[in-house]
Amino acid sequence: TPRPRQAEAPASRREAAPRATLPQPPAQAAPALPPDVVWLPGGSPLGRPAPPSGRPQGQGLDLLVDPRLAEGLTTPDRDVSVRGAAVGADWRAAFRHWLDQNIHYPQRAVELRESGSVRVVVSVAPDGRVRSVRLAMPSTSPSLNVATTFPFSGAQLPPFPPPVDPAGATIEVTVHYILTPR
Repeated sequence: TPRPRQAEAPASRREAAPRATLPQPPAQAAPALPPDVVWLPGGSPLGRPAPPSGRPQGQGLDLLVDPRLAEGLTTPDRDVSVRGAAVGADWRAAFRHWLDQNIHYPQRAVELRESGSVRVVVSVAPDGRVRSVRLAMPSTSPSLNVATTFPFSGAQLPPFPPPVDPAGATIEVTVHYILTPR
């Protein structure tokens, strides 16, 4: 004789079968960081540099680290290219420092709320002495154009590491001037 089937308990009363769990690696907690700093997998912080003293907040050059770097979608110096010299990270860091110290958002452009990008081509001797500078892609703002070309005129840039073309090198630089409202 067949046995009568017992009615199953409603789904809400069923107990879930135990699941096998795999050991998980300990999660790396992100440290407490300022709100405009990004924490990358692997523990590298990227963030907004502190504005230089004397510069009004919300106005300045776009010196932020591109978050696409972490994803491998861009190169570190997409706005700086060098021909005629083999430059590495040390020279690029020294050149970036020179740019930070010498290229500034012109006050007149701030007053007129002008922003834009300026590309210059700089001819440089092997010892870093600037021979010439010319606008390759000017902005519509004369103030921004002058603020980008003037600092290079007669300047001493970081010397190039060997090997460098005896005739010198050419640096193409694009500077992005961006006003950000606060």
